[in-house]
Amino acid sequence: MQAQDISLDVLAEKYAKGDERTIADIHARVARALAVEEADPARSEALFRKALADGFVPAGRIMSAAGTDIQATLINCFVQPVGDSVSDDKDGKPSIYKALA
Repeated sequence: MQAQDISLDVLAEKYAKGDERTIADIHARVARALAVEEADPARSEALFRKALADGFVPAGRIMSAAGTDIQATLINCFVQPVGDSVSDDKDGKPSIYKALA
């Protein structure tokens, strides 16, 4: 499928780093960064590149920060347990208001 102009604009603005100009450039950076932690980095990089080329889209934080000097977690969301009450702790979990604070 041909990329839409708006997709290329978002790609350039949000995810391309340094001299990256194409989605393949970004995929190469992300795949290389993720593969470093694997037992066989070369094999894993190839597998990550294939997954990305086949349509896998990691979370935005990963696409933006993996393989760069950006000091950010690559975890895209966090889950905090909350009790079933607006103001009172329930079952050892904080109330909704306490959790928000």
